[in-house]
Amino acid sequence: MASESDSDDNSDPPVSQILVANDAGIFSFDGYQLEFQDHPYARNVAQYIPLLEPFRTTRGTIAARQPRHDSKPRSWWQSQCVFRGLSSDGNIEEMQNALRGHEEDCISEDILDLLDRAKKKFKTRNREARESNWMHNMSDEEKATKNPRRYLKETFPAGSKSKETVLLTTHFVASIRETARELGLRCEYTHAPTDGDTVVRMAKYWVVVGQDRATVTEKVRMIERETQRLKREQEEGQQELRRKNKVMRTKQMETEEAIANSKDWDVTGSWRISCPHIEESWDVESLTMKIFVETTEKGVQMFAEFDFGILTGVLRFERQKGDTITSSTRPMKCDDIDEEEKPEEEDEKEEDEKEEDETSEKSSDTYGQKEDDDDADDEAEARRSPTPESFYFKSIAQPSAKHPTWNYRYRSEETGEGVIELGSDSELYSLTFCGPNGRSLKGTIGGSVFGDCTFTGVKVCGVEVGSVGTEYLNIREEWANRNAWAYENAGVSRWH
Repeated sequence: MASESDSDDNSDPPVSQILVANDAGIFSFDGYQLEFQDHPYARNVAQYIPLLEPFRTTRGTIAARQPRHDSKPRSWWQSQCVFRGLSSDGNIEEMQNALRGHEEDCISEDILDLLDRAKKKFKTRNREARESNWMHNMSDEEKATKNPRRYLKETFPAGSKSKETVLLTTHFVASIRETARELGLRCEYTHAPTDGDTVVRMAKYWVVVGQDRATVTEKVRMIERETQRLKREQEEGQQELRRKNKVMRTKQMETEEAIANSKDWDVTGSWRISCPHIEESWDVESLTMKIFVETTEKGVQMFAEFDFGILTGVLRFERQKGDTITSSTRPMKCDDIDEEEKPEEEDEKEEDEKEEDETSEKSSDTYGQKEDDDDADDEAEARRSPTPESFYFKSIAQPSAKHPTWNYRYRSEETGEGVIELGSDSELYSLTFCGPNGRSLKGTIGGSVFGDCTFTGVKVCGVEVGSVGTEYLNIREEWANRNAWAYENAGVSRWH
């Protein structure tokens, strides 16, 4: 059976190189030429050997321009000596002198005998490798494509009678069908089921070969029925996909029309963020932000969760100056809380001073003391505090062309080891909504990891109030999970 693949011995050898040896050393052979120390035989080496005497002109004087010779490594000179049957001992100059007078000598008889042995060994090794690959590695399709005659003769031995069939998936039918006919076998084929891309890909066929005509025909008919079923399913799937796409386009058009007709800005939803300083310095991408609006009994809150690659967390927007909340809605003062509010004054100057006081008072839970308590409920309550009044809006409940810029504070943790960025909420940053109906933004942010920098964003989709899709953000919980109590509870020692 091995003889079936003898014609392949000189094409695409699985063994690309073998080693052979004689008294001179070890040679390599790639099916075409011998090499000694990675150098083949060179027919004319005179061009590389320096002249014994300087080149002279016709007048007998030494020429100003002497012939230049390309330099060769010592291993190359050794190889040329070995191929000519000369001694390869000594330095380069000694081997050059040994080659003088033998520059165009042919390969020595010993090396030619070695070449013959190398060719036989190369052919044997590759025949063995092909046979091993045929027996252990190749699939039926690969065998039928590589050598259809051998494959079919092995599958259906001469003189045997069987109703067994083989099913082959291939792009090429002619050689298999012709070989099957010569061996007295029945061969039929049909188009294989496709995924709809046959326009850009070569057609594929399912080929059935067997000894019994009726069995082969029935097998092909069964395949054709299955093909039709799959085709119907694909058409139905495509129709459903077109229907869904139409619904999506309709909803998108309705949304765009609603936005175009809207006088008020709606900034809630998902935003694609760009911050060159972070993206280029830390090789991160796909920065995102999701903005939420939530209406409570005490007023409207606007907040967001963000993922800036090296930092994730939440931020809370503060109300606009002049958007005051009456004292009746302000929570009572408590010694246990980590955020305090000073009484508001109607005078504008005192209003500005109050905003500055709130900035210092809300810094990373460093104001207000907590007492140790064994009770789990008391401990959980201790790590939370009433929401500061500045996070509640009243009459100015969302961004607009008149109020595009909003101040915010944030709490976060590093994405690597989850280290909480303690103290980040002590700083006040700003974010400005711009573009048509606030569809883009520009903001500032700072941190111990990356310093102060700016970022921009574009809104990519809207959301329902208080949620993004099926998500819901409990801002009080997320805010409390990043305070000083959470930092200490996580164990500072693992971050240092």
